[in-house]
Amino acid sequence: MKKAGFLAYVKKAFLHHWNLLFFGAGVVAGVVSGHADVVLPLVAAGEIVYLAGLATHPKFQAHVEAQAHKEAKAQVDDGALQRIFAALDPRSRARFEELRMRCRNLQALASGLRQGNVGVGEGVESLHLEGINKLLWVFLKLLFTKHSLEQFLSRTDEKKITASVKDLEAKIAELGPEPEDTPVEQKKRKTLQDTLQSAQLRLENLAKAKENHEFVLLELDRIDSKITSIAELAVNRQDPTFITSEVDGVTSSMEQTERAMADLQFLAGLGEAEVAPPPFLDDKVTTSQR
Repeated sequence: MKKAGFLAYVKKAFLHHWNLLFFGAGVVAGVVSGHADVVLPLVAAGEIVYLAGLATHPKFQAHVEAQAHKEAKAQVDDGALQRIFAALDPRSRARFEELRMRCRNLQALASGLRQGNVGVGEGVESLHLEGINKLLWVFLKLLFTKHSLEQFLSRTDEKKITASVKDLEAKIAELGPEPEDTPVEQKKRKTLQDTLQSAQLRLENLAKAKENHEFVLLELDRIDSKITSIAELAVNRQDPTFITSEVDGVTSSMEQTERAMADLQFLAGLGEAEVAPPPFLDDKVTTSQR
């Protein structure tokens, strides 16, 4: 991550709300006192000392860097979110929003239960938001992968490729034994063999796509079913720690899912290392098309 310059640290220090408050108060006091020529230079000198000291402090610089990184990551998250969501069909969008709402309801339920349970920590109230956001992010990427695979499968004619393989194998057989090939037949055989290899690779790729599609469908149903089960059990259990532990169990299982998804080329450029989970449980985060 590229470090901010000294002026960026100074600007951040100056715009801090407490600094603006005291600096403004000092300027007003100087004007009201009738001795602005004395007070204002002192206020300015104090401000310079404050800015220079804070802008060069390692902890403050680290704070500024962290904030800048967070803001930049949020912009990337929003862009990736909108690109994925815009590619989905209405049914997939509705399915995601339904799961998102159920997660929000779980969060609200655990928060409400915590109000009557002093012994429950803040971690329960938050329901490990980062984990839930990660779960929703993986679910959305699974929907995107499903959409991409289905587009690929719809454009690929398996019967046509299979027929092509059989036709190429027949033409190669017609050439007879390879040692008896004339120079012209050698070139023809090589061309046919290369074409046959490409067709066979297409069939293998198609079979792999079908396997991936089946896996994605199963994972979507698993996550959906698990969240539904947690929501139903939570109503009867009335236990915020139970909700948290169950949700944590689902999010932990996402690691295996993400490793499997990493092999799918349809998610190129949208891996977890590049795009962090957007804060889906935040009301400010919208998945509506812009």
